[in-house]
Amino acid sequence: MSKITDAIKRHIHLPHIHRKHKEIDVITNNIVRRESVRELVYKYYRQLYNIWSWLPPRYAVCQPELLYTSEEHGTSLMTLYTRAENHEPTLIVIKTTTDEVFGAFCSTYWRDRRHKNKNLSYFGTGETFLFTLVPERKKYEWVGLHQSEIPNTANMFLAGDNSVLTIGGGHGEAIQLDANLLHCRTEKCDTFDNNPLCSNQDFTCKVVEVYGFH
Repeated sequence: MSKITDAIKRHIHLPHIHRKHKEIDVITNNIVRRESVRELVYKYYRQLYNIWSWLPPRYAVCQPELLYTSEEHGTSLMTLYTRAENHEPTLIVIKTTTDEVFGAFCSTYWRDRRHKNKNLSYFGTGETFLFTLVPERKKYEWVGLHQSEIPNTANMFLAGDNSVLTIGGGHGEAIQLDANLLHCRTEKCDTFDNNPLCSNQDFTCKVVEVYGFH
């Protein structure tokens, strides 16, 4: 256990979430090892528990596994796919160069992006959701969980090819990452009826991480 993580526990009252302490410790220990995001851990350690409270119950008791981090594995979308595509579900966490933090719980294998047609095709299920952690903690669920009649464009969960990864669609894309995981975009979309997930719709990633569950 990192000395930084120990210090955080001594000075911040953490909510009692049973086994979830162990799962979050895995993530924070991974993050603490990287100097550039230590400040994030120190200030927002408790906020990571929100993610676990938002997960479908069958995953909330799982152990997280760091599959990909841009700081160690490079800023390549293809590397992200290679390391994460055979895991279901996955959690994508993004920190921008303005230190805003957001991401998505992706309910389906990323290998499902490979379809017979060559066009970018959407896949996934209504368990997929978006979230923001910094500066505001908020979850954006699929609109179909709360509305009986939704447009076809509200069923656009996940998509990807060699040049782009997309989460959420319909009159905008909630998260769009480019091939180098650097110059990306966030917009309001029909699938989640979300606000843009950071202050600038066009943003630059400082860190991108993907976690699996086991």
